[in-house]
Amino acid sequence: MQVTRRPLVVIIAAFLFLVGCSSGDEGQATTTSAVSTSAPPTTADQPTTTSASTRTTESGGQAVDIYFAVGEGADCGKVQAFGRDIFDSVNLYGSTFRLLVAGPSELETAAGASSFFSAETADVIKSAVLTDGLLRVDLTDIRTLIPNASTSCGSEALLAQLNGTAFQFTEVERTRFLIEGSCVEFANWLQRECFDTDRSGQQRAVPINEQADGSGCTPASTDTLPAGRWYGFITDANADELSFDLACWFTGTAAEAAASEDGAESPPPNDYYVRNDSDRLRTHVVSSATQVQWLPEPGNPESAEVLAYLSWLKQGPERLDNAGYWITVENESRVIGIEEQFVP
Repeated sequence: MQVTRRPLVVIIAAFLFLVGCSSGDEGQATTTSAVSTSAPPTTADQPTTTSASTRTTESGGQAVDIYFAVGEGADCGKVQAFGRDIFDSVNLYGSTFRLLVAGPSELETAAGASSFFSAETADVIKSAVLTDGLLRVDLTDIRTLIPNASTSCGSEALLAQLNGTAFQFTEVERTRFLIEGSCVEFANWLQRECFDTDRSGQQRAVPINEQADGSGCTPASTDTLPAGRWYGFITDANADELSFDLACWFTGTAAEAAASEDGAESPPPNDYYVRNDSDRLRTHVVSSATQVQWLPEPGNPESAEVLAYLSWLKQGPERLDNAGYWITVENESRVIGIEEQFVP
């Protein structure tokens, strides 16, 4: 993965040198930062970046930048890059964003960094998956942890940190942030409609069919699904592989819009809507370590239990026609997780 470094415009009047160790984040290297100012952004939601960092990289680590807010608050989108090192090249995006949501270290705070993120939000990253240039970052429900992020200035600061961190990777062309798999929930929190952001900072409204929860239901690949979390129906399963019928699972305002488009009852009952307008089946290899969360008592979420995939095969497939499932796919199209979707 390539990392784009921001151009540095160093303030000549003074340098602030901070030398020391990190505050204990795993894989974080010692950094020395000098603050500088770049030209203002040309788009409202494009961050104003200030960055200058040198690092002492531990052997084997990969250098990444984490973007935090800096300044006195006059420019809500002003952020600065702070150098870190990670040691998980397989999950580069997830590892980078987990450093971001853990908040600035003591050294970074002393250098002027501030953020909504802190130790309280350290575990909010569910996944960060790149598909066809679009980086989807899925968060747990963080709205009560950082309520001020929903204000005009707060949302600008939040997006500046998220997008600054994402767009350091040259292969990322667009970003989409989600709460519990829903871009609608994330966008509504910020008092917006579901949107993607491109590298220039321009936002694009996401079409209804792309607002399905999880990784959506419009993958570019027709043979197998790329890495992500996908909803649909398991039509057949054996010890080595399963057949999957991809569908769209909509919730909230996206469910209302999708149901209306299809001429169905809107708002739909129970605040969800399923669209399945393709009979294409995809075959995926299942990892031997895959676990299945299923509902032995359909319609009763309290009955949920987790079984090894081979154990589930002895019971679950008897009612595949009556249940929808989420499958988690990793690179090479291997299924590593299966979860039955509860419906009232």
